[in-house]
Amino acid sequence: MSQQQPSPTSSTSVSDQASAWFVRLQADDVSHAERSHFQAWYRADPQNANAYESTRKLWSVLQLPAERVQERLKTETPASTDPKGNDLAKLNPEPNPLFPHRLKPALTHQAKCSASRRGRFTRRIATLACLSLLWLSITWYLPAQLQNWQSDYHTAPGQQLKVSLADGSRLTLNTDTALVISFTPQQRRIELLRGEAYFEVASNKARPFIVDGGRADARAVGTAFSVAKRADDLRVSVNEGTVEVSADSASTLVNAGRQVDYRDGQIQAVHKVDSDDAFAWRRGQVVFARQPLAEVLAEVNRYRNGRIVAVKPVLAERIVSGVFNIGDADAVVDALKATLHAQTVNVPGGLVLLY
Repeated sequence: MSQQQPSPTSSTSVSDQASAWFVRLQADDVSHAERSHFQAWYRADPQNANAYESTRKLWSVLQLPAERVQERLKTETPASTDPKGNDLAKLNPEPNPLFPHRLKPALTHQAKCSASRRGRFTRRIATLACLSLLWLSITWYLPAQLQNWQSDYHTAPGQQLKVSLADGSRLTLNTDTALVISFTPQQRRIELLRGEAYFEVASNKARPFIVDGGRADARAVGTAFSVAKRADDLRVSVNEGTVEVSADSASTLVNAGRQVDYRDGQIQAVHKVDSDDAFAWRRGQVVFARQPLAEVLAEVNRYRNGRIVAVKPVLAERIVSGVFNIGDADAVVDALKATLHAQTVNVPGGLVLLY
């Protein structure tokens, strides 16, 4: 995995940037430059200010239940042990009155202050982690569960599924995907609720095969292609044949070895794509080349139960390249730590804070 200099702009959504700024500003080591950077971001666009204020208000509402979770965790914390599993309380009895300094040396004022700062930082991280878990349960898990209930087929994070249809077509659902199948004598329609799927379409000119991505759709007769949906954005990659991508009154043809994106309400320019990279997930790999860390984490998180979050906005903008195996998605955390010289905080539930 390689790295390059930070990109001047972030590819994350405004809400993700607001959440990252909120978390970062709670830390004790926020620099003056970071605060200036935040003020510039906040004032640059009214959407930034609105997103940050919404995040601040929501986290304020969630703070009380998060603190209660934290208190419960503290009361359930087992006694400290040494590397051999021995109870430290038993290994460190009351100080010997003749030689108290040998068993319990007095802390200097500086050490006490340092310990106090570490304690405050640890408590703050714990509270933020609890808030993050509550936030994820509301904004991430629930919508996906509702889509699963609506779907004919769906996969969980890290899973893939192959489906053979009645017309002879074959589907491969990638991780965290849900879709609905609706066949009529006039057409074959697949509604992609979320995620990514590869379609090997049986030829039938009288019944076009349509993948409905919400605001855009892909139409084929006999071809092989994939469609990936992220919120309202769509990406169509063609492996064989030709696919027509339509949105509103606009449309474009995408031939084999090419790819097109629909984002910001418009169909973008068709461009050439490396098929080995575009369809790498079908052989158990994901490839990213010169992409912001925020984009990389968004993709990696689709294969995990839980999320990896870049706490510092400047870290989320770092440009990285690499390959990871779908079957070992957690290994990317170690690779990122080594490459970016970052640290992590692991929270129960699969949440990893990268900073």
